[in-house]
Amino acid sequence: MSREDVARLAGTSVAVVSYVVNGGPKNVSPERRARVLAAIEELGYSPNPMAQSLAGSGTHTIGMIVPNIENSFFAELALAVEEEASKLGRLVFLGNSAENSRRESQYVQSFIRHRVDGMVFIGVSKRASLQPAVDAGIPLVVVDRPNPAAQIRSVSIDHAEAAELATRHLVGHGHTRIACLTGLESTFVSDDRLTGFRRAMEAAGHEPAAVLRHPYSFEGGRDAWTELRKTAPDTEAVFCASDDQARGVIAAAMYDGVAVPQALAVTSIDGTTQGTVLRPTLTSVRQPSKVIAQAALRRLFADEQAELHWAVPAELTIGQSCGCHPDLDE
Repeated sequence: MSREDVARLAGTSVAVVSYVVNGGPKNVSPERRARVLAAIEELGYSPNPMAQSLAGSGTHTIGMIVPNIENSFFAELALAVEEEASKLGRLVFLGNSAENSRRESQYVQSFIRHRVDGMVFIGVSKRASLQPAVDAGIPLVVVDRPNPAAQIRSVSIDHAEAAELATRHLVGHGHTRIACLTGLESTFVSDDRLTGFRRAMEAAGHEPAAVLRHPYSFEGGRDAWTELRKTAPDTEAVFCASDDQARGVIAAAMYDGVAVPQALAVTSIDGTTQGTVLRPTLTSVRQPSKVIAQAALRRLFADEQAELHWAVPAELTIGQSCGCHPDLDE
Protein backbone atom coordinates (compact mmCIF):
# COMPACT_ATOMS: atom_id res chain seq x y z
CA MET A 1 0.00 0.00 0.00
CA SER A 2 1.39 3.40 -0.97
CA ARG A 3 0.58 7.11 -0.80
CA GLU A 4 -0.30 6.92 -4.48
CA ASP A 5 -3.10 4.49 -3.59
CA VAL A 6 -4.34 6.81 -0.86
CA ALA A 7 -4.26 9.80 -3.21
CA ARG A 8 -6.17 7.87 -5.88
CA LEU A 9 -8.93 6.85 -3.49
CA ALA A 10 -9.16 10.31 -1.91
CA GLY A 11 -9.24 12.01 -5.31
CA THR A 12 -6.31 14.27 -4.50
CA SER A 13 -2.56 14.53 -5.15
CA VAL A 14 0.26 12.62 -3.49
CA ALA A 15 1.54 15.98 -2.21
CA VAL A 16 -1.70 16.59 -0.30
CA VAL A 17 -1.50 13.11 1.23
CA SER A 18 2.07 13.93 2.34
CA TYR A 19 0.92 17.20 3.93
CA VAL A 20 -1.74 15.35 5.92
CA VAL A 21 0.55 12.48 6.99
CA ASN A 22 3.47 14.79 7.88
CA GLY A 23 1.44 17.59 9.41
CA GLY A 24 2.68 20.09 6.80
CA PRO A 25 4.56 21.97 5.56
CA LYS A 26 1.46 23.32 3.77
CA ASN A 27 -2.06 23.66 5.12
CA VAL A 28 -4.80 21.37 3.81
CA SER A 29 -8.48 22.29 3.80
CA PRO A 30 -10.68 20.40 6.33
CA GLU A 31 -12.65 18.78 3.48
CA ARG A 32 -9.56 17.40 1.73
CA ARG A 33 -8.00 16.32 5.03
CA ALA A 34 -11.16 14.34 5.87
CA ARG A 35 -11.06 12.58 2.48
CA VAL A 36 -7.40 11.65 2.93
CA LEU A 37 -7.92 10.34 6.47
CA ALA A 38 -10.93 8.30 5.32
CA ALA A 39 -8.87 6.78 2.51
CA ILE A 40 -6.02 5.96 4.91
CA GLU A 41 -8.43 4.19 7.26
CA GLU A 42 -10.18 2.30 4.45
CA LEU A 43 -6.90 1.10 2.89
CA GLY A 44 -5.14 0.47 6.18
CA TYR A 45 -2.20 2.59 5.02
CA SER A 46 0.63 2.90 7.54
CA PRO A 47 3.45 5.39 6.83
CA ASN A 48 7.04 4.33 7.32
CA PRO A 49 7.81 5.33 10.95
CA MET A 50 11.36 6.52 10.18
CA ALA A 51 10.22 8.61 7.22
CA GLN A 52 7.39 10.10 9.26
CA SER A 53 9.78 10.93 12.08
CA LEU A 54 12.12 12.70 9.69
CA ALA A 55 9.24 14.62 8.17
CA GLY A 56 7.98 15.69 11.56
CA SER A 57 11.28 17.08 12.77
CA GLY A 58 12.55 18.23 9.40
CA THR A 59 16.11 17.96 8.14
CA HIS A 60 16.82 21.67 8.60
CA THR A 61 18.16 21.79 5.06
CA ILE A 62 17.27 23.63 1.86
CA GLY A 63 18.25 22.55 -1.64
CA MET A 64 19.19 25.25 -4.13
CA ILE A 65 19.81 24.66 -7.84
CA VAL A 66 21.48 27.27 -10.05
CA PRO A 67 22.21 27.03 -13.81
CA ASN A 68 25.83 28.18 -13.59
CA ILE A 69 27.69 28.99 -10.37
CA GLU A 70 30.34 30.85 -12.41
CA ASN A 71 27.72 33.46 -13.28
CA SER A 72 28.37 36.39 -10.95
CA PHE A 73 24.70 37.06 -10.19
CA PHE A 74 23.89 33.41 -9.39
CA ALA A 75 26.97 33.24 -7.16
CA GLU A 76 25.88 36.34 -5.22
CA LEU A 77 22.30 35.09 -4.96
CA ALA A 78 23.42 31.66 -3.69
CA LEU A 79 25.51 33.36 -1.00
CA ALA A 80 22.55 35.53 -0.01
CA VAL A 81 20.25 32.50 0.24
CA GLU A 82 22.83 30.69 2.36
CA GLU A 83 23.12 33.65 4.73
CA GLU A 84 19.36 34.03 5.12
CA ALA A 85 18.87 30.27 5.59
CA SER A 86 21.53 30.28 8.32
CA LYS A 87 19.47 32.85 10.23
CA LEU A 88 16.60 30.34 10.14
CA GLY A 89 18.80 27.54 11.44
CA ARG A 90 18.98 25.74 8.09
CA LEU A 91 21.86 24.62 5.90
CA VAL A 92 21.85 24.97 2.11
CA PHE A 93 22.81 22.18 -0.28
CA LEU A 94 23.89 23.85 -3.53
CA GLY A 95 23.52 22.12 -6.89
CA ASN A 96 25.20 23.57 -9.99
CA SER A 97 23.30 22.20 -13.00
CA ALA A 98 25.93 23.65 -15.38
CA GLU A 99 23.24 24.53 -17.97
CA ASN A 100 22.45 20.82 -18.28
CA SER A 101 18.81 19.68 -17.98
CA ARG A 102 19.72 16.09 -17.11
CA ARG A 103 22.03 17.20 -14.33
CA GLU A 104 19.30 19.55 -13.11
CA SER A 105 16.85 16.64 -12.85
CA GLN A 106 19.44 14.58 -10.97
CA TYR A 107 19.77 17.32 -8.36
CA VAL A 108 16.00 17.53 -7.96
CA GLN A 109 15.82 13.77 -7.36
CA SER A 110 18.78 13.91 -4.98
CA PHE A 111 17.19 16.66 -2.90
CA ILE A 112 13.96 14.65 -2.75
CA ARG A 113 15.85 11.59 -1.48
CA HIS A 114 17.61 13.71 1.14
CA ARG A 115 14.25 15.10 2.26
CA VAL A 116 15.21 18.76 2.18
CA ASP A 117 12.72 21.05 3.93
CA GLY A 118 12.36 23.17 0.78
CA MET A 119 13.88 23.92 -2.58
CA VAL A 120 15.01 27.19 -4.22
CA PHE A 121 15.21 26.68 -7.96
CA ILE A 122 16.61 28.53 -10.98
CA GLY A 123 15.95 26.49 -14.09
CA VAL A 124 18.13 25.81 -17.10
CA SER A 125 15.33 26.09 -19.65
CA LYS A 126 11.64 26.74 -20.26
CA ARG A 127 11.04 22.98 -20.08
CA ALA A 128 12.38 22.54 -16.56
CA SER A 129 10.09 20.21 -14.60
CA LEU A 130 9.61 20.31 -10.86
CA GLN A 131 6.70 17.87 -10.80
CA PRO A 132 8.67 15.17 -8.90
CA ALA A 133 9.32 17.65 -6.08
CA VAL A 134 5.68 18.79 -6.13
CA ASP A 135 4.52 15.17 -5.90
CA ALA A 136 6.91 14.59 -3.00
CA GLY A 137 5.33 17.50 -1.11
CA ILE A 138 8.51 19.57 -0.96
CA PRO A 139 7.91 23.34 -0.69
CA LEU A 140 9.25 25.13 -3.78
CA VAL A 141 10.05 28.64 -4.88
CA VAL A 142 11.42 29.53 -8.32
CA VAL A 143 13.82 32.46 -8.34
CA ASP A 144 14.85 34.74 -11.23
CA ARG A 145 13.47 32.53 -14.01
CA PRO A 146 9.74 31.97 -13.35
CA ASN A 147 7.58 30.09 -15.82
CA PRO A 148 4.44 32.20 -16.40
CA ALA A 149 2.33 29.07 -16.90
CA ALA A 150 3.57 27.15 -13.85
CA GLN A 151 1.54 27.18 -10.65
CA ILE A 152 4.64 27.42 -8.46
CA ARG A 153 5.58 30.31 -6.22
CA SER A 154 8.27 32.56 -7.65
CA VAL A 155 10.35 35.65 -6.88
CA SER A 156 12.07 37.87 -9.45
CA ILE A 157 12.43 41.39 -10.73
CA ASP A 158 10.27 42.50 -13.67
CA HIS A 159 12.76 41.54 -16.37
CA ALA A 160 11.05 43.41 -19.20
CA GLU A 161 10.80 46.56 -17.10
CA ALA A 162 14.49 46.30 -16.15
CA ALA A 163 15.54 45.96 -19.79
CA GLU A 164 13.35 48.90 -20.76
CA LEU A 165 14.94 51.03 -18.04
CA ALA A 166 18.49 50.18 -19.11
CA THR A 167 17.71 50.81 -22.79
CA ARG A 168 15.94 54.11 -22.10
CA HIS A 169 19.08 55.29 -20.35
CA LEU A 170 21.09 54.72 -23.53
CA VAL A 171 18.43 56.54 -25.55
CA GLY A 172 18.69 59.40 -23.08
CA HIS A 173 22.35 59.78 -23.99
CA GLY A 174 21.26 60.48 -27.57
CA HIS A 175 22.12 57.09 -29.03
CA THR A 176 19.98 55.79 -31.88
CA ARG A 177 22.01 52.82 -33.14
CA ILE A 178 21.53 50.54 -30.12
CA ALA A 179 22.00 46.78 -30.19
CA CYS A 180 20.50 44.22 -27.80
CA LEU A 181 22.44 41.26 -26.46
CA THR A 182 20.06 38.91 -24.67
CA GLY A 183 20.29 35.27 -23.62
CA LEU A 184 19.46 32.13 -25.54
CA GLU A 185 15.87 31.33 -26.52
CA SER A 186 15.75 28.50 -23.97
CA THR A 187 14.65 30.81 -21.11
CA PHE A 188 11.65 33.08 -20.60
CA VAL A 189 13.96 35.67 -19.02
CA SER A 190 15.82 36.14 -22.32
CA ASP A 191 12.54 36.78 -24.11
CA ASP A 192 11.30 39.18 -21.41
CA ARG A 193 14.49 41.26 -21.53
CA LEU A 194 14.29 41.43 -25.30
CA THR A 195 10.68 42.57 -24.98
CA GLY A 196 11.71 45.41 -22.65
CA PHE A 197 14.47 46.48 -25.06
CA ARG A 198 12.03 46.56 -27.99
CA ARG A 199 9.51 48.58 -25.97
CA ALA A 200 12.09 51.26 -25.18
CA MET A 201 13.32 51.43 -28.79
CA GLU A 202 9.79 51.61 -30.18
CA ALA A 203 8.86 54.38 -27.74
CA ALA A 204 11.91 56.34 -28.90
CA GLY A 205 11.12 55.74 -32.56
CA HIS A 206 14.33 53.79 -33.22
CA GLU A 207 15.00 50.46 -34.91
CA PRO A 208 17.39 48.03 -33.17
CA ALA A 209 20.89 48.12 -34.61
CA ALA A 210 21.00 44.36 -34.00
CA VAL A 211 19.51 41.67 -31.77
CA LEU A 212 21.97 39.01 -30.65
CA ARG A 213 21.45 35.88 -28.53
CA HIS A 214 24.35 34.39 -26.61
CA PRO A 215 24.81 32.68 -23.21
CA TYR A 216 24.79 34.76 -20.02
CA SER A 217 28.56 34.63 -19.68
CA PHE A 218 31.77 36.56 -20.29
CA GLU A 219 32.42 34.33 -23.30
CA GLY A 220 28.90 35.02 -24.57
CA GLY A 221 29.58 38.75 -24.49
CA ARG A 222 32.92 38.37 -26.19
CA ASP A 223 31.42 36.25 -28.99
CA ALA A 224 28.55 38.70 -29.37
CA TRP A 225 31.00 41.55 -29.93
CA THR A 226 32.69 39.59 -32.71
CA GLU A 227 29.30 39.04 -34.33
CA LEU A 228 28.28 42.65 -33.86
CA ARG A 229 31.45 43.97 -35.55
CA LYS A 230 30.51 41.96 -38.63
CA THR A 231 26.76 42.58 -38.76
CA ALA A 232 26.32 46.11 -37.38
CA PRO A 233 29.69 47.92 -37.22
CA ASP A 234 28.01 51.33 -36.82
CA THR A 235 26.49 50.38 -33.45
CA GLU A 236 26.80 53.19 -30.90
CA ALA A 237 25.57 51.41 -27.79
CA VAL A 238 24.72 47.94 -26.51
CA PHE A 239 22.17 46.85 -23.95
CA CYS A 240 23.39 43.57 -22.42
CA ALA A 241 20.95 41.31 -20.58
CA SER A 242 23.54 40.39 -17.93
CA ASP A 243 26.62 41.85 -16.28
CA ASP A 244 28.75 38.90 -17.38
CA GLN A 245 27.80 39.51 -21.00
CA ALA A 246 28.58 43.21 -20.59
CA ARG A 247 32.02 42.44 -19.18
CA GLY A 248 32.74 40.29 -22.23
CA VAL A 249 31.56 42.96 -24.66
CA ILE A 250 33.62 45.68 -22.98
CA ALA A 251 36.78 43.56 -22.79
CA ALA A 252 36.51 42.51 -26.45
CA ALA A 253 35.69 46.03 -27.66
CA MET A 254 38.59 47.62 -25.80
CA TYR A 255 40.92 44.90 -27.07
CA ASP A 256 39.91 45.99 -30.58
CA GLY A 257 40.69 49.61 -29.72
CA VAL A 258 37.07 50.71 -29.29
CA ALA A 259 36.87 52.98 -26.24
CA VAL A 260 34.04 52.47 -23.74
CA PRO A 261 32.03 54.64 -23.23
CA GLN A 262 33.48 57.20 -25.65
CA ALA A 263 32.90 55.09 -28.80
CA LEU A 264 30.57 52.45 -27.38
CA ALA A 265 28.14 52.88 -24.50
CA VAL A 266 27.03 49.82 -22.52
CA THR A 267 24.30 49.08 -19.97
CA SER A 268 23.25 45.77 -18.44
CA ILE A 269 21.14 43.97 -15.84
CA ASP A 270 22.32 42.40 -12.56
CA GLY A 271 24.26 45.09 -10.68
CA THR A 272 26.81 42.63 -9.31
CA THR A 273 29.92 43.49 -7.33
CA GLN A 274 32.08 42.51 -10.31
CA GLY A 275 30.46 45.28 -12.31
CA THR A 276 31.54 47.86 -9.73
CA VAL A 277 35.23 46.90 -9.91
CA LEU A 278 35.31 46.75 -13.70
CA ARG A 279 36.94 49.63 -15.59
CA PRO A 280 34.86 51.32 -16.76
CA THR A 281 32.37 50.49 -14.01
CA LEU A 282 29.05 49.14 -15.25
CA THR A 283 25.81 51.05 -15.47
CA SER A 284 23.40 48.27 -14.62
CA VAL A 285 19.89 47.58 -13.34
CA ARG A 286 20.59 45.99 -9.98
CA GLN A 287 18.87 42.79 -8.90
CA PRO A 288 18.94 43.03 -5.08
CA SER A 289 20.15 39.54 -4.25
CA LYS A 290 19.65 39.90 -0.49
CA VAL A 291 16.05 41.10 -0.90
CA ILE A 292 15.35 38.31 -3.39
CA ALA A 293 16.81 35.72 -1.00
CA GLN A 294 14.74 37.02 1.92
CA ALA A 295 11.55 37.01 -0.15
CA ALA A 296 12.28 33.53 -1.51
CA LEU A 297 12.75 31.96 1.93
CA ARG A 298 9.67 33.72 3.34
CA ARG A 299 7.58 32.39 0.48
CA LEU A 300 9.17 28.95 0.66
CA PHE A 301 7.31 28.19 3.88
CA ALA A 302 4.29 30.47 3.42
CA ASP A 303 0.76 29.11 3.68
CA GLU A 304 -1.33 28.27 0.62
CA GLN A 305 -2.95 31.71 0.51
CA ALA A 306 0.27 33.52 -0.48
CA GLU A 307 0.29 35.13 -3.90
CA LEU A 308 1.88 33.09 -6.67
CA HIS A 309 4.49 35.58 -7.87
CA TRP A 310 6.36 38.26 -5.97
CA ALA A 311 8.01 41.04 -8.03
CA VAL A 312 11.07 42.58 -6.38
CA PRO A 313 11.83 46.22 -7.27
CA ALA A 314 15.03 46.85 -9.23
CA GLU A 315 16.84 50.12 -9.81
CA LEU A 316 19.38 51.51 -12.26
CA THR A 317 22.82 52.03 -10.74
CA ILE A 318 24.96 54.53 -12.64
CA GLY A 319 28.53 53.63 -13.50
CA GLN A 320 30.90 54.79 -16.21
CA SER A 321 30.07 52.41 -19.07
CA CYS A 322 27.07 54.45 -20.28
CA GLY A 323 28.92 57.75 -20.57
CA CYS A 324 27.55 59.50 -17.49
CA HIS A 325 31.08 59.79 -16.08
CA PRO A 326 33.38 60.18 -19.12
CA ASP A 327 36.47 60.96 -17.03
CA LEU A 328 37.57 57.42 -16.17
CA ASP A 329 40.49 58.62 -14.07
CA GLU A 330 38.23 60.11 -11.39
